[in-house]
Amino acid sequence: MRIRTRLILTITGLLVVSMLSLGYGILFVQRTQERKDMEKSAKIIENSVQRVALDAMLQKDDLQLVSYVNFLKAQYPALSYARITWLKGDRSRSVNLGEPPASGRVSERSLEVADPADLSRRVGIQLGISTDVIEAAIRDNQRRLKKIVLTIWLATSTLWFFVAYWLAWSITEPMSSLGRVAGEIGAGRFGRRLEWQSEDEIGDLVKVFNHMSERLAELDDAKRSFISSVTHEFRSPLGAIESFIALIQSKAGKYSDCAEHKEYMNRIQSNVQRLGQFVNDLLDVAQIEKGKMECVLGDVRLAETVAEVCKFFEAKAQGQGVAIVNRIAAIPAVQADAGRIRQVLVNLIANALKFTPRNGQVDISAEQFREGGQRWLEVSVRDNGRGMDARDLQRLFEAFSQGRNVAEGVYGASKGTGLGLYICKSIIEQHGGRLEVQSAPGQGSRFAFYLKVAGHGAEGALVS
Repeated sequence: MRIRTRLILTITGLLVVSMLSLGYGILFVQRTQERKDMEKSAKIIENSVQRVALDAMLQKDDLQLVSYVNFLKAQYPALSYARITWLKGDRSRSVNLGEPPASGRVSERSLEVADPADLSRRVGIQLGISTDVIEAAIRDNQRRLKKIVLTIWLATSTLWFFVAYWLAWSITEPMSSLGRVAGEIGAGRFGRRLEWQSEDEIGDLVKVFNHMSERLAELDDAKRSFISSVTHEFRSPLGAIESFIALIQSKAGKYSDCAEHKEYMNRIQSNVQRLGQFVNDLLDVAQIEKGKMECVLGDVRLAETVAEVCKFFEAKAQGQGVAIVNRIAAIPAVQADAGRIRQVLVNLIANALKFTPRNGQVDISAEQFREGGQRWLEVSVRDNGRGMDARDLQRLFEAFSQGRNVAEGVYGASKGTGLGLYICKSIIEQHGGRLEVQSAPGQGSRFAFYLKVAGHGAEGALVS
């Protein structure tokens, strides 16, 4: 669950629980208070009846007491009945006002008043107060109050949900934006900035992050400038060394047939070629990172290019005891830059030879398919070497990145620089295709790239 969702649920949940607790607290207090008020009202009625009874006896007006009790019955529904008994010596006279309910709870209160002038004259009054009526009145009041509390609770919860959403958004939005920008920086797009104006801890974090991004961009620019400068500085002396090696070999005279002389010159030439290839790779990487790699597309007969590259690796493969099997025969032309596609094939076959043991095999094949109204050609290079695990596959196409199987030793003289596959992937993407890999430890690897089958109007198209 994301932080924003957790914040919204937590804040809203706390508010809902708080409001519910407050609402039930109000209902409890109100119910208790109503009970107290009802009890107080019954006491007041009892006292008032006692006073009226005394006045009626002093005035010798029994009707006054009956009238007042009837009035109370009309005004106070809980007073379900009253029984008034006048006593004079041994004589008594009673009046019943109302009847006790057939069912239900009744609280009966009795009181007696004597005539101060004649103590033999007394009046006894029994008041029947219905507890059910009192409870019904309390329940009605509780229902009304519950509706009010529920309405306030719903309105407040809705309001606070939006408040909670805004609070959560204000806290998590800069974090989400930081995550997106950090992902772009992780993908190599340095110098990205996040615009967020606030004078709090989040604002401070955004400022520090922007400063870090700017510093990374500066360092990346410095790295690119350094690579570009170094590769250009390497290129001229390497060219001169290669020229002079050829000149020395042509003028070696009697030493030209010396086996030791040939071995030394071949080693020098091999290492110069390796260094020259490394310089070319660095230049390609610099062009890719600057977005200046260009591919001039035309109709390319891929079968001829594959055959040429296989012929180029034939001697090396025989020396390693590895068979290169070219299964590509009649295939259509593709829209491609011939030089760049040759570079891709060289890299993929060289990698396959590097990780294939003696008596192993490298297969090159191709297959046509149609996708989205476009015909494509899938070209695959498969070996039966040591393969790679999931961890190596995740970073296989990153610049200067190599799998752990390289550290364990490879076949051939060179371990490489970790630039070849990065360059291959960039070249194929410039062609509008993609480069994929399938591999598992001990089961070899299969690299496949996809190119559009040539059609009309493809000649001379420029991709940069």
